[in-house]
Amino acid sequence: MSEINNKTIKDYLIGKATAKEMEQLAEWLAVSEENQKEFFEMELAFHLRKNNSFATSKKIEEAETKLFDQIREYEEQNRNKNKLYFLRYAAAIIVAVLLIGGGLFAYLHQSAETITIAAMNEVKKVVLPDNSTVWLNKGATISYADNFEGDERKVNLKGEALFHVTKNAEKPFIVNSDGASAKVLGTTFNFKDQAADGKEVISLIEGRLEVTGLNGEGKVVLHPNQKATVSKDSKTIKTENSYALADAVWRDDIIPFNNMRINEIAKILEQLYDYKIIVDAKLDHTKTYTGVIKRNKDIRNVLDGLSYTISFHYNIHDKEITLSE
Repeated sequence: MSEINNKTIKDYLIGKATAKEMEQLAEWLAVSEENQKEFFEMELAFHLRKNNSFATSKKIEEAETKLFDQIREYEEQNRNKNKLYFLRYAAAIIVAVLLIGGGLFAYLHQSAETITIAAMNEVKKVVLPDNSTVWLNKGATISYADNFEGDERKVNLKGEALFHVTKNAEKPFIVNSDGASAKVLGTTFNFKDQAADGKEVISLIEGRLEVTGLNGEGKVVLHPNQKATVSKDSKTIKTENSYALADAVWRDDIIPFNNMRINEIAKILEQLYDYKIIVDAKLDHTKTYTGVIKRNKDIRNVLDGLSYTISFHYNIHDKEITLSE
């Protein structure tokens, strides 16, 4: 099955899919990574339209868990249909995915002791054995022991990744890089290993996160929308408030915002584009807005889009932007 009726996906999203539709969806997802990516994007758009922010990832994961449970049931009843094999074992098998004309997209390698997954030229979604989800940014690599579900769930990271960790109070989830370690029980956070700069940048989206420097920098506890920068050279950990979703924009190239004032939205743009943004006092600083920022290489395109929702004019001079009536 290479095509699927949009009604089938819609019925799944609203929780009204029939057994036949679930079977069709399972088969369609098994065809290709492109189908899985398209499906996830439709899920995200569906939940955003319901005015949820990144907390929708939890709803998405719950929905996907239900879907995969039904896929497993379907697989048990159709053991000869190997098309669904990778959906069940994607976090543990040896596989090399080659895209025609696109070269190596990603690889998964398993040795006797370690499983390594790398994203090459696209963002790669990985489901770990405990059902935690990791999105690897381009060029990132994650590895973990084959006994991952032991007393501690440990992974090693090179590059940048977004983690949505399945809660398990008895088995902490630990992310290690060359210079820092993040310990969680269940949470969503972005971890950027900037090896070339001697820094590790960790942003917490939801939950609670313990960050430890591995070279004598100490330890801090992060709360949602806080960021820790671990510096190997100065042996320090700097914490600051930050809109954490902006640090994870690479995953989908969008940032949802919910009930935010114009000055708060301006802070997000500063974080994304490295501009100083001044909001004129004459603009309404009390009104709140809900929507999505679509990342674009040119901030002018972003400002043009926002100006349809938030009535303002803008002026750019060097690295400073002024928003006015």
